[in-house]
Amino acid sequence: MKRAARVLAVVTLIVGATFGARYLIREAQAESAYTTAQRNQSEEIILAKLGKPDETLLCGESLWWNGDQVNPPQNNGECKKWVRYNFFLHAFAFGYSSSGLLVSRYEYSSE
Repeated sequence: MKRAARVLAVVTLIVGATFGARYLIREAQAESAYTTAQRNQSEEIILAKLGKPDETLLCGESLWWNGDQVNPPQNNGECKKWVRYNFFLHAFAFGYSSSGLLVSRYEYSSE
């Protein structure tokens, strides 16, 4: 009985460590994609790095690029699709034009 409990504990630890490592790797990839993103970059580049986003939404009223900047440019129809990659306490978001080019990005913190 003690042996079964030890095996179960080891398996649980290995599974937990595997999921934790996978999460941290995915988060690091998202942060890298965010920091290296360039305006007018194709959506396909982000998709190739990160895969399918966790959420797809309509764009908001502003075009963000460097976080909470003062007086960000207004979205006058340039941004059509807002995609998010969600993590425990933050998210990385990318806004694309109707032709699939990057026009906005934002890192949400402590949601």
